[in-house]
Amino acid sequence: MDTSDESTVEPPRAWVEDFLDSEAEIRGVLDDVREAHVLGESETVREKLRAFAQTENGIFRVVALAVLDVETFYTDLNDQYEDETAPIEKLEAIGSDFDRLADDLELVLSERMNEFRNPRPGLRRGFRYSEETQLPRLDYDVYSGDVKLCQFIHPPSQALVLVQSILNSTRKLLEQVDANGDPIAEAEQERIANMHNHLSEELAEMAAYIETTAVEESDNDLEPFDDYSFY
Repeated sequence: MDTSDESTVEPPRAWVEDFLDSEAEIRGVLDDVREAHVLGESETVREKLRAFAQTENGIFRVVALAVLDVETFYTDLNDQYEDETAPIEKLEAIGSDFDRLADDLELVLSERMNEFRNPRPGLRRGFRYSEETQLPRLDYDVYSGDVKLCQFIHPPSQALVLVQSILNSTRKLLEQVDANGDPIAEAEQERIANMHNHLSEELAEMAAYIETTAVEESDNDLEPFDDYSFY
């Protein structure tokens, strides 16, 4: 294969050759990202990687796949180089040198490939109680990797408003997809069904709690988080 004729070179080999042509500059970019990582600037790390991926999509993928040590990437590359020697050692070196960026590279790669935004969400939760207002409160931090997306501290009623809104939007999305005749991946269908079962179990347990703690209904039409009667 004539590597000088770019029209005959397909990914991932084309991306790798672009990377090799500018390896020194790419290492400079990654050094800058790694410095932000060492300083704990998680959001800066994510934004720098997004900018890198936006301007150099193919090279970014090479770096990400090398750092993540994706076996199929190397297999495909060896197949493309056929009788030539694929530059595996150079790619393994970049993967080893920047392995601490693995999590962030994986998340940004997922954004690029799957059109997600801040994927792999995680929750850190706590519980609070105010004796003055007699209000229990959920304390939630929402993360994507090491990037903190938001925090809310609210009573159960407001948390349930948020849950109801998300469920309503999810149902409408599924109805729209079905109306359009668009298929949904089988694995995603299984995840939806599993989560529906979990939610049904949680709602059944909450219904039992509500029955045991039922109070007489009031004529006041209070929103779940606009009750200022304790002032």
